[in-house]
Amino acid sequence: MIRVEGNTGPAYFREKAVHRGTVIQSMGFDNVNRRLYFAQLIGGGLQLKGEPAPLSGDTRDLHGDLAITEWTLGADTAEGAGSARITGFMYLRGFGHGVGIGVEPSGSSTYLWTEVDAVQDTTNGTSRGRRLCRFKFASSSTPLDATSTSLQKFTPVPGSVNNTAGIDPLNNRLVVRYSLNGMHYRIFDLAAARAGDFSTPLAEIAEPAISIDRNRYGQPSFQGYAVAGQYLYMLHGNSYGYTQDHDGDASTPKIVISPPGEGNTHLTSVDLNTGQIIRTFHSKAGYTLPFREPEGLAVQIPKASEPGVFRLCMGFASGDTPGARTASVYYKDSLIQP
Repeated sequence: MIRVEGNTGPAYFREKAVHRGTVIQSMGFDNVNRRLYFAQLIGGGLQLKGEPAPLSGDTRDLHGDLAITEWTLGADTAEGAGSARITGFMYLRGFGHGVGIGVEPSGSSTYLWTEVDAVQDTTNGTSRGRRLCRFKFASSSTPLDATSTSLQKFTPVPGSVNNTAGIDPLNNRLVVRYSLNGMHYRIFDLAAARAGDFSTPLAEIAEPAISIDRNRYGQPSFQGYAVAGQYLYMLHGNSYGYTQDHDGDASTPKIVISPPGEGNTHLTSVDLNTGQIIRTFHSKAGYTLPFREPEGLAVQIPKASEPGVFRLCMGFASGDTPGARTASVYYKDSLIQP
């Protein structure tokens, strides 16, 4: 398994300008075709086909409108740094918030698994997907709507909400995170899931609560997950300067739970066989980034010929100006025996 504690190496890449300039939400690698996909909110000011006028960012968030950006990766340096360039994008309408994205290579093409059929949360001005869907990535400025018949739609856990997906590229398994009396994970064989068969989960656990210093780091937001073999990895944290009523006492002031230069980013490893946390570690990866919000966790296999050698990659949004955010990716690759 990946050792979550200890120092993180140099950035895989750092402060890359992103399509639409919005905060990244999740990411996933096509390890066969060396591509990386970011899910982002669309943001405000864009008028898509069929819309009478540009919509605000708040409206896009409530509707569950997402941008998916494709990056093609260059060759890694000897030190393990990478390069990437944007080679395509898609717009999704009515899907959700983009907390997770599953990336499935198929020949020279890439299929994506995302949440779909957004349920609006008017109290918080956002939305989450009620189901999952699968579709082929095809770069276009014409939006893909949640009602499109081109989507394969799935209901892995009937009655659940807040569904998102990821893929374990080591074992070709679909990871489903969902809410049903709390947050849970189920793992399925990818081929069976693609055929609509969710009758035999390979693992099922409740999402464990991380144990950290609440007086110092508050209750960090959940920011991503990834699975490699029998281990689940979770990412929590907030942007620099984020304040929170951490103790639930209205008579005490809010505190800064993610101080600049330190942050409250935590990386956690979990055993899928037991559902128990192995280790939670406070990560300062990318601590010099301005704004620095952890967003997205994914498994990268640098060389397809060596599938047992992999990285756990963390995404960070940065940049102090809304609408001009950048993306950075850091990784851990130290494999240890549990």
